[in-house]
Amino acid sequence: MKGIKILMLFSFLLSGLILNAQTKEDSLAIEKACRDYVEGWAEGDMERVANGISQELVKRSIAKDKEGVCFTTSMSPSHLKFATKRNKEDGVRVKDLEPDKDFKLHVIIYDICGDYATAKASNTKYGFFDYCQLAKFNGEWKIFNVMWGWLPPNN
Repeated sequence: MKGIKILMLFSFLLSGLILNAQTKEDSLAIEKACRDYVEGWAEGDMERVANGISQELVKRSIAKDKEGVCFTTSMSPSHLKFATKRNKEDGVRVKDLEPDKDFKLHVIIYDICGDYATAKASNTKYGFFDYCQLAKFNGEWKIFNVMWGWLPPNN
């Protein structure tokens, strides 16, 4: 019984060390990168988008053709910047599902492991989500990979 208590105490202390490795500053910087990327896109702010993403960003989704066959779509950083610029000039070209509400982004950080992290950014106004993979690159958190999709109805 004494051995079990020692093992439990050791496990508790070790878990505290692991949690302390993920700093509040890292969490805030990861959330900021996600917000800069999505809110910057919605606002048409190319500088803000650029602050959140790596120049080597890969953004993908799954789409279906007329027969229902799936294929992948990709968006490069330059295409994302073009879409952001278009939003500034012409407004967002995605259907506004909540025209009476302001844009609100929900960011959930799923995991931080050293200089790598995974987060989800979602909004109900335009009805999409982004799974973001981030890395701390030259001291800054940047999004390197995005898998995005449409939120299911009533989500």
